[in-house]
Amino acid sequence: MRSQLTALICFLMAPGAAIASSTAGFQQYPSLSPDGQMLVFSLGGDLWSVPTGGGHAERLTSHESTELRSSFSPDGKLLAFESDRNGATGIYLMPVEQRGNRLVATGPIERLTTTDRRQGLSGFTPDGSAVLFSSSLDPSLFRETGMYRAPLDGGPIEPLTPARGSTPRIAGDTLVFARGGAPMERPRYRGSSNQDVWSMNTEDGSFKRITMHRANDADAHPLPNGDVILLSSRDGQNNVWKLPAGGDESSMIQLTRLAPEDGQATIGHGVRDLAVSADGSTAAFVAWDGLHRIDLNQPDMGPTAVDLKVNPDQSMPPTRRQRLNTSVNEAARHPSGKAMAVAARGQLLVRSVEDDHPTRLITNDHARDQWITFSPDGEQLYFTSDRGGHEGIWAATVSLSREDLEPEEATDETSSEDSETEEEVAQDDSTDASEESSESEVESSNTNGTATAEGEEDTEQMDEDTDEADAKKEKPENKSGERWAGALRFDIKPVVVNEHANHHPMPSPDGRKLLYMRERGDLHLLDLATGEDRLLLAGWWPPEVQWASDSRHIVYATADLDFNSDIWLMDVDHPDDAVNLTRHPDLDESPRLSDDGKVLIFRSDRNQIGTDSEYDVYRVFLDESLDGMSDWERAEHFEAVAKETGKKKMLDLIDFEEEHEAGDPLEFKDVDTAWNRADRLTRFEGAESDLLLSPAGDAVMFSADVDGTSGLYRVDAMGENRKRLTTSSVSNLEQSPDGKTLSYVSGGTARTLPSKGGSSKTIGIDAVTEIIVADEQAQKFDETSRLFGRWFYHPDMKGLDWEAISKAYREQATSTRTPQEFNRVVGMMFGEADGSHTGIYGGGGFSTTSDPIGYLGIRTRPVAGGYEVIEVLPQSPADHEGSRLHVGDVIKAVNDNRVSESAEEMPNMDLSKAMSGTRSRETLIELNRDGEDMMMLITPVSWSAWNGLAYKDELRRNRELVDELSDDKLGYLHIRSMNMASVHDFEHQLYAAAHGKDGLVIDVRNNGGGWTTDVLLASLTAPVHASTIPRGVAWEDAPSDAYPRDRRLIYAWSKPIVVLANEHSFSNAEIFTHAIKNTDRGRVVGEETYGGVISTGSFTLIDGSRVRRPFRGWRLPDGTDMEDRGAVPDIRVERTPADEASGRDRQLEVAVDDLLTRMNDAGSGDSN
Repeated sequence: MRSQLTALICFLMAPGAAIASSTAGFQQYPSLSPDGQMLVFSLGGDLWSVPTGGGHAERLTSHESTELRSSFSPDGKLLAFESDRNGATGIYLMPVEQRGNRLVATGPIERLTTTDRRQGLSGFTPDGSAVLFSSSLDPSLFRETGMYRAPLDGGPIEPLTPARGSTPRIAGDTLVFARGGAPMERPRYRGSSNQDVWSMNTEDGSFKRITMHRANDADAHPLPNGDVILLSSRDGQNNVWKLPAGGDESSMIQLTRLAPEDGQATIGHGVRDLAVSADGSTAAFVAWDGLHRIDLNQPDMGPTAVDLKVNPDQSMPPTRRQRLNTSVNEAARHPSGKAMAVAARGQLLVRSVEDDHPTRLITNDHARDQWITFSPDGEQLYFTSDRGGHEGIWAATVSLSREDLEPEEATDETSSEDSETEEEVAQDDSTDASEESSESEVESSNTNGTATAEGEEDTEQMDEDTDEADAKKEKPENKSGERWAGALRFDIKPVVVNEHANHHPMPSPDGRKLLYMRERGDLHLLDLATGEDRLLLAGWWPPEVQWASDSRHIVYATADLDFNSDIWLMDVDHPDDAVNLTRHPDLDESPRLSDDGKVLIFRSDRNQIGTDSEYDVYRVFLDESLDGMSDWERAEHFEAVAKETGKKKMLDLIDFEEEHEAGDPLEFKDVDTAWNRADRLTRFEGAESDLLLSPAGDAVMFSADVDGTSGLYRVDAMGENRKRLTTSSVSNLEQSPDGKTLSYVSGGTARTLPSKGGSSKTIGIDAVTEIIVADEQAQKFDETSRLFGRWFYHPDMKGLDWEAISKAYREQATSTRTPQEFNRVVGMMFGEADGSHTGIYGGGGFSTTSDPIGYLGIRTRPVAGGYEVIEVLPQSPADHEGSRLHVGDVIKAVNDNRVSESAEEMPNMDLSKAMSGTRSRETLIELNRDGEDMMMLITPVSWSAWNGLAYKDELRRNRELVDELSDDKLGYLHIRSMNMASVHDFEHQLYAAAHGKDGLVIDVRNNGGGWTTDVLLASLTAPVHASTIPRGVAWEDAPSDAYPRDRRLIYAWSKPIVVLANEHSFSNAEIFTHAIKNTDRGRVVGEETYGGVISTGSFTLIDGSRVRRPFRGWRLPDGTDMEDRGAVPDIRVERTPADEASGRDRQLEVAVDDLLTRMNDAGSGDSN
């Protein structure tokens, strides 16, 4: 890709300019010395320096934390940088000095800011006395960061303005910043949340909007001469532009023209991470994987690559070793119970279940191996692997076991007595039929199962009698359990590996067939003897499947296009005749069937209307006679069945060459009425999961939270006799063939447990794997791009050549060494799809324990002697009897941290630093109140609690404003999120704030989405079909909308409404806003919504990273895709920085005025 970039990227007025290849890894966030001669950048989580003209890069920091953005002080003697070395990303200072063409650290690194909120460094103030950054230090309903200055002397961090924004930078008397939330990784985004550049006069506080394009304009750098250098995506890629001093948007000059040429898949969105030197002479940026510079005094010359080299000895090591002992996420117990196979971080391992036995790696490469299961005879371990570039089904067998190294105990001269002993041992483990073999038959067999002549009796009748026994004795003894328990080496062979994605192997109970998934959800059946492969069920969503014991039927859950899931029964020989067993419009999932086919359990949310993830366990008797039995008859039935299933053993070794006669299939007589006979077995809050049904159908296991205690529970088939089996959560729950032993994963380890309860046993693994970092990054990237491309909601990936795009970004991804770098590359790739609801999170990396910041629930300003309280939030820690702070109090000290040297001096310690380590701890506050010194004890709260208090206070102010503006005629409520907690708040507010009012203002600004639009519409669109009047109330006095609350699913509101929305109304909040407009329920005021409407799920990578998977699109009634098409308000009102600085909410004012006007025009409160 680098060579392609050299040849294909062209620049404005510099057709000959070339992008040179770099031997370094993924470079980010350059900063320039004041004279533009030295360049600092982030690589591998550390900071490096190099002359701007190129050369050998030298490391400035060496810490396992992640260090990203940096900035030089105006005199070039300090380097400020971001680091998470103490927890949240904060700002640190390093003294530096330029010596020739080198930048040298001249002193220790010091921490400048102490907070638990992430801070994004922008630069220094022109006089070098403070650094500038953006962060969410002060909670706000508006979802953008604030802008702050942190003085180098450690004094108070102060806001630059009450207005919100990011990347603040100052030149002269002008503060330049950006507003908007769309990421620069989406250069094709054109919506209301695009970033625009604004300026503020630092003398008079006035604001000016610099750019107004629907594309992103951001990362602006004001120059000493008044020019502004910025990034803009207005031409479809991120490029560098210049706004001349005194000019407007129409005078902007494009300095770079990065764009892919015909046939080129991507250039990584063009320019990223723009930096400009303080003297305005030089700009630097990253394009694709390399650093570049521009001489701003000669911009016509175009960009030049910074040719840099990194000493391999100084870069991050290419490999690392990692223990797998607590990384288990799957476990498969051998059918014999003698061995346990596990999947840990994509590797497969096995060990004996006996104590103190070693662990062996079955696979040890950088493929991801998962979804493991033993064949019923224990010979093979089936699994899914992406070792072929995409998912395929493979099988592992033991090629060398410990027993193969032991000398043979028997020889050709083995005595008949020894042979008899071996046969007797074999008989002890055989079935009842083999136990009936006569002594003479045993004595007439040698160790390899061939008949010998003993005595004179050689009649035809005796030969016939022994034929069946001889056939059985010719079968080799199944020692697969011992071999897996002592395994040393393994053979890995493909089972279903082709051009398709094949995954989730499920062998039939007789071991002769294999169900598996293909692509998104096609269910296939493979005959392991003949190789015949049949499609049983075509699907776009993976079904949940379980074999019936007859190896002929399956039960499965699958969803329709309404995303309703039902449980089905299929005869695999007649797949078109599948029967729907549940037939319910709610979600029925996780089917489990007893061995005799008479008991089916599943989980369903059918009795939980309008709640979050409330699933209970249901049971249906597929044999209707069980419903008619008395309790004692049913108990006898289950006892008899359990006795039979308790005799189940591991199968004999399967010979696929010999003729096999299948047993009689199960009979399902009463399935047509099963949907009407399901009984609810559990009624706990939350979602029951990890369902398991005993082979006899007499016991149900599931994970649940019961009375506040999580664990694995067991009930009988009637939902009674509950017993807790574990005190910890479990996953990957399975059982032995006889149902007597459970296996599962908990806490990253495999465990076993008697199914009726008792002590669990941990089957620990002791293994270390060596990870080649580049290979692991490649595997993670391949899986991410493959699954994202398979599941992204748009049918043709918006016309993208996803394979070519993935190939280009793969080279970038393999060069990364930290989770942050890798995740950023993936985010750039997702930006090619120009879709919302994408992202990747986690992946490990550095972590540390920091002292948590405590919050008092107050707002302050620095004054002589300390911090003056200017606001105390209701119900905050500072608003309680005995610990109440007053407006005007001056905080002088927190515990032993004095914030000012004296009462006459301004604070030299930021209050957040003084509050470090105080969260949830009783804290001594020393203060001055009306000239009198005093002390009090207060217990500060967390940021989350402080944010909640601030939210409630902002809503209180909004309600008071609406009351004032409407003369108490209108109610106001805000919907914070589209989840059930917010629905309950909505219902509460609807009554508390709007009951008895004539109209309602519904605010969904800054609502990040969820799923509850239709629940809310059930309240707002409920028809007024009747009213009720009790005895004792005059008919003429009763309101026309009086209605019994207990008859409705949710408290209803039928009076007029107006909806407030803005650019940060996202996802389901946008669906709600569209719905209000499409149903003519009310009008919308504010800004167009974001334009990000896709349903999303997620999947995890080998290292635990979580990747979002946007799989379902949403359309308006006319067929328009809601993605990239926000809900347009009926009345557009922009929220400006000037409004925020003055504390004015013009959007709310206009909404109130509009609703009152419409109500007055209608002449009553009955109109929308």
